[in-house]
Amino acid sequence: MSLTKRVLVLLGLVDAVLIIMYLMDYYILFLKPTGHVLPILLNIIVLAVIGFRSRFHKGWTIAFLTVSIPALLIHSVMVWLMDNQYATIESPENKSVTIEHRSFTLGETTYLYEFYKTSFGFIGKRLDDQTIKLIIQGKNHPTGLGAEDALGMDTAEWITDDTVRFSTWQGIKELSLNPSKSSGRAEDFTADIESFMTKLESKESGETININGNQLVAHYDEATDQPWIEITADNDEGAIPRQQCTRIVRDEERGYYMLEECTHRWEYRLYPLNDR
Repeated sequence: MSLTKRVLVLLGLVDAVLIIMYLMDYYILFLKPTGHVLPILLNIIVLAVIGFRSRFHKGWTIAFLTVSIPALLIHSVMVWLMDNQYATIESPENKSVTIEHRSFTLGETTYLYEFYKTSFGFIGKRLDDQTIKLIIQGKNHPTGLGAEDALGMDTAEWITDDTVRFSTWQGIKELSLNPSKSSGRAEDFTADIESFMTKLESKESGETININGNQLVAHYDEATDQPWIEITADNDEGAIPRQQCTRIVRDEERGYYMLEECTHRWEYRLYPLNDR
């Protein structure tokens, strides 16, 4: 096989891999800021060099460059106008998420965030149906508030190995790195929590639920006539430290079920309300 054929085969394999990854929502993260500019540029250079070195009429190569170079320039301008920015957050367990964000203002400022679960440090899997969109009216937009501040990126909390909680400008938002595992569970957890609250109010002991790595057990103290909740976790790896709390309440404003009157602090966010 000649050198030219080897180069063409290699280029075809690279293109095929990138296309398959794109169709499966996988991306090489260091290429994301430039869109498809680098792969297109690589194809143009390789094909142009081969064209000028081959025996074919040079007019075909010139025609190819006449079409491809303007197309590359148009794509480059589109990437530049989108002005996507990127940041990465890491968990204590060495998992990471790359965040693609952009904003635009027209009377109000809109922030858009796309999330990519990182593998091997440079490959990202786009998390479907996990996009976060924040809209802040101009009169309510604080001076100096940026996209990372609006999302609360610096205070992101890994409540489990696969769940990240953001304290955004518009309330709590959660990101699941494995949405297929959690899909369809929101209503089930909501029903479990509501049932647990009902039995706790009825002063029934023994009811148990498991939320985000924590086990909650309902107890009733006859001496004080008070119900209480025991919070535990395997190997103390739950989202909430081992302790006792008095009750669970629905906080509509925050959009969360809240544990209140707990041992270590007054309250904890337990789980999002189903209608958040």
